Amino acid sequence: MIFYLWFVLGFFIAFVVVHSGLLIVAAVELKRYAARSSPTALRRALRSPLAPAIAVVCPAYNEEAGIVDSVRALLALDYPKIEVIVVNDGSTDGTLARLTEVFDLRPVRRPTPPYLPHRPVRGVYAPRSRLPLLVIDKENGGKADGLNVGVNFTWCPLACAVDADSILEQDALAKAALPFIEDPERTLATAGMIRIVNGCTIDRGRVVEVHPPRSRWAMFQVVEYLRAFYAIRTGWAAIGALMIVSGAFGLFRCDAVIAAGGWRTDTVGEDFELVVRMHKMWRDARRPYRIVYVPDPVCWTEGPETARGLRSQRARWHRGCIEVLLMHRAMLMNPRYGTVGLIGLPAMLLFEVLGPVIELSGYGVTTAALLAGRLTAAGYLLFLAVAVLYGLLLTLGAIALEDASVSPRATWVDLRRVLLFALGEGLGYRQVLIPWRLLGVWQLIRRTKWQPMERKGFSAPPPVTVPQARQP
Repeated sequence: MIFYLWFVLGFFIAFVVVHSGLLIVAAVELKRYAARSSPTALRRALRSPLAPAIAVVCPAYNEEAGIVDSVRALLALDYPKIEVIVVNDGSTDGTLARLTEVFDLRPVRRPTPPYLPHRPVRGVYAPRSRLPLLVIDKENGGKADGLNVGVNFTWCPLACAVDADSILEQDALAKAALPFIEDPERTLATAGMIRIVNGCTIDRGRVVEVHPPRSRWAMFQVVEYLRAFYAIRTGWAAIGALMIVSGAFGLFRCDAVIAAGGWRTDTVGEDFELVVRMHKMWRDARRPYRIVYVPDPVCWTEGPETARGLRSQRARWHRGCIEVLLMHRAMLMNPRYGTVGLIGLPAMLLFEVLGPVIELSGYGVTTAALLAGRLTAAGYLLFLAVAVLYGLLLTLGAIALEDASVSPRATWVDLRRVLLFALGEGLGYRQVLIPWRLLGVWQLIRRTKWQPMERKGFSAPPPVTVPQARQP
């Protein structure tokens, strides 16, 4: 029993050491990014003839509540060459009808390209105006299937995968495209910052006022996202081991996606799996490449505000993580795959997959040891302190990084609330997530079909107006 307690304590210490190291690397990387990024450099890069055209691919399933606001915001992005592709993935609500009404869509004849497999396309629509918008109606096949359709149909060399419930800041696409402009041969994908939009004021698909969520569940997610994106992903990218380009906002080279076979439809972790597969393919071919995290471009996404919605999300994430690790288990501890195989995937296995089991068993064994007299009260409190405070310390580091970032957005009032919830995260929230995450194991065994999160939508339906056409 005592041996296992030392093992659990060692697990927490290992977590702190690894993630503290990522935090330090992230601080160095953010300093470098701030030194070389400026509005002038951004404008100069976007005026360059080398700026590639980008297709913003937005799969939508029953997104009637917010689809119009989302499309308006995408059409208004500050980027010179853009095409918005909405893939209606067999919606059973009024998603397609709402798009047809607002954007005055008409059927157009387009052959179905053969590059990536997907479910049958039922129709292709475009506005009567010159808006750079294409709407593809297809049989239901899931988000990954919808992204494959978008890559097939676009003429652009880059594809930006976004969720229908996401809002990109106006300059987000331009900032995410910079690595492709600077190093087009090696750059395969870029990822950006994801933030929780709950509580913010939205006007016609844009975030006009930033406020913390009123929902406790959403507020805890603010803490998680702050730590995950400012500290963890920046650090992984800096050592060449970024394995997740979020499905809510990621920019990919279309030829690389096609070469890799597109997004897989037999896993719920399709975004994670595609990036790991790209790492594997390019390292197997011994070709230089990079997958970049850009900490400045922001995508706002709606987080679940109910226990049921959050439980479903975390079970799906945990299941997806296990699926990907099983698919690519040959990469684990394989020096051929560099930092991905030797550090990234083992850390994912230890901290994300096995972590909930180790933490939950640690609470049980520690309590049993205390009651049996095998552990002193001081030792018990030390264990609880380490278990509760390790996440808080990393959150404090992430807050410091945000405050020193290129575009800090938090106010001191918000920070006080973030710190309060960061403390509460270790005193209940994370413990509640443990059985919810382990539910993903049961769902994997039973091959349960996951249900999409219910959306509130960004705002009440605005008056019907169509944005001005962007000149090609």
